[in-house]
This record gives sequence, C-alpha cells and structure tokens, in this order.
Amino acid sequence: MRRLATIILMIAALGWSTAVTTEASSAEESFTSSSSVVDGKSDVDGVSYHYLLARGGPQTVVLLHGWGTTSYMWRYVMPELTGRGYTVLAPDIRGLGDTAKPAAGYEKAAVAQDIWKLVNNLDLGPTVNLVGHDMGGMVAYAYAAQHPANVRTLAILDVPLPGIEPWDEWVQGPRTWHFRFHAVRDVPEMLISGREFEYLKWFHNAEGVNSRAFDNQADEIYGRSYSQPGALRAGFEYYRAFPQDVVANRVFAQSKLEMPVLAMSGIGGLGTVYGEHIRHIAKNVRALVVEGAGHWIPEEQPAAVTAALIDFLPPAK
Repeated sequence: MRRLATIILMIAALGWSTAVTTEASSAEESFTSSSSVVDGKSDVDGVSYHYLLARGGPQTVVLLHGWGTTSYMWRYVMPELTGRGYTVLAPDIRGLGDTAKPAAGYEKAAVAQDIWKLVNNLDLGPTVNLVGHDMGGMVAYAYAAQHPANVRTLAILDVPLPGIEPWDEWVQGPRTWHFRFHAVRDVPEMLISGREFEYLKWFHNAEGVNSRAFDNQADEIYGRSYSQPGALRAGFEYYRAFPQDVVANRVFAQSKLEMPVLAMSGIGGLGTVYGEHIRHIAKNVRALVVEGAGHWIPEEQPAAVTAALIDFLPPAK
C-alpha cells in the first residue's frame, strides 16, 4: 500500500504537455506509409477496428499489442516479417489506438472473437499464426482456445494468463501492483487523465531493462493515443475484466492446446519461470528468455524477437 500511495502521489504531481512534435508524427507516418502496408478500418459487430496489413505469402501472422502501447509497438518486427514473405496483420485491439472505444466487451474471450472476425473480414484465413504481447497475449490465448483449428502456431510474450497457475501468487506480488491499481473503478482515470504522456513514459521505463527502447517519439505517440477520449477507461477495463478471464481460462485450460506454442519472456520480465506457466495450457511449448529485455520485448530487443519468430513460424511460402 505504501508503494501504491507513493505512485499515486507521483502521478498527481506530474504535469502534462499536449504538444505532439512533428518529428513524432513523422515517425508514426513512416511506419504506415510503406506501399505494401494498408492502413485500414473494418467494422466488427459495430466496433470500428483500425489495423495495419501487409499482404505477402499464404502464411498470415497476427500481431497483438497490449496495454500501454498500440500497433505501433510492432514497428520493428512487422517490416522484417513482411520482408520475408509473410502476410502480417497488426490491429489496434478494442478500445486502444485508433480502434473504437465501446463501454464494454473487454473480456479477453470477447476481444479474441473480435480479432477472429477481423481476420475473416479481411479474408486472411483459414489458419493464422498468433503473436500476442501483454493483454494481446491474453487475447491470443483466448483466440487459440476458442478456435484451435484456425491457429497454426501461437506465441505469447511476457504476460501471466488469468486463472492459470501461479496466477493467484503473481497478482498478489509487488511486481503486479498496477493490476490492482488499474482495476480500481474510476480512480486511475481521475489521477492519470491529462498526464498520460508522463505516466506512460514512467511506466515504460519502470517495466523495461533497455532504457533506450522508448525514445521521445514513441512516448509522444503513445501519450497522444491514450489521451484520446475514452482511451484510459477502455485500457483499464482490460484489468477490470480479469475476474471473468479467470473463469474462462480455467475452462479453456481443461483441454491443452495442441499447436506449437512459443513462450517468450524478458530476463527482466517474467523470466525463466514463464515456460512452466505456459505449459499449464499447452502440450508443445518452446520457452525463450530474451536477454537485455524487461516486459517490452518487441521494442527493447526487436532483432531477437524477429529472429525467434522466424525460427518458430512455419515457412512463409
């Protein structure tokens, strides 16, 4: 409680700058301006989903980001996979980035259904390779559990799965203080609103190892995204849905996944215990711990993530 109180006081003391530099805007545009990348929108049951899509070979890779980031987090990994002939889809998940921000529907099983429908809307099936980080990893597991015949491989990056051992132990520890803080109704919105840039900048550094991973451009892009109306509440609803996710995952885990699963963690993130965690939900698990990375592996060590995925994924063609 003392640590949480200190953090809350720190947040309240921070200022907010609304200026987004031209340099940061240009960086975001350069990620999406490739002639091979479609920057699009698709309606999924009344929710407008923003996505980035580069069509290549018959193997589709779906990249799902988590809280504190957007599809921009894949700016280093997506071009490398595309360049090797994969079709790559990187959506902004429900409520975040430039996707619409409905009041409800943040249970991971529900968001997984969104992504499954988006894949079908864009005619990217029948099978895909899923890669999910943070909340995107929770969504990726729920997708694979609900549509196992439509998932060829699954990679989950540095996130505990609700309800899967040792979830109860992890969520009571100091490392996951933000799980409890973000889940409180209304309070985090009240304290962080208007200070999104500062909070995210601090949060990224606190959860990372490579301090150079988040430059001012990235911080400003994420700060702008999470300062959009409804974005903070939508993001925190992912945490408030954990009780429902626990129930769903315990049912899903009764049948272990059959497809190959890559469990990737940062040495400063969940570390060496992560593979055993994922083996509770899958039979064929390859565990990898990335040196020089904390939680934000695709941004802290993108070359290592890209190499691991290329080694793990089926051939592009």
